[in-house]
Amino acid sequence: MKNFSRYQLPLFVWAVIIFWLSSLTALPHVKVPIIGADKLAHMSIFFVFCWFSRRALFFQTALPIFRRWSLVSAFFLTCLYGYFDEVHQLYVPGRTYDYFDMLADAIGALLFVILFMAYNRGKQRQEGTS
Repeated sequence: MKNFSRYQLPLFVWAVIIFWLSSLTALPHVKVPIIGADKLAHMSIFFVFCWFSRRALFFQTALPIFRRWSLVSAFFLTCLYGYFDEVHQLYVPGRTYDYFDMLADAIGALLFVILFMAYNRGKQRQEGTS
């Protein structure tokens, strides 16, 4: 149970937060001078979702294949959740399905994968020189 609350629970809480935000008929508008701030928000939210997914999958013991393939699985899980998030919005008054939001979600997940791999590669090099 301790493992669940540390590694899997954050993913579930984050998924609920995303679902709740997607259920709002209108999101609060914040004036941001950056073009595409909405897409940056999607990328950031799904970057974190991918991070939590990777942790949840890596630190579980029920399905060893997901531990071995935790990074790839986390990427696909994040993209799938982004897709279902957009489908969910079809049924929320005032919200719509947006391919570009889904793409921003996938890009956020991909950024996590790239940064995770780069960090681990740098860590391996550092350990190899020690």
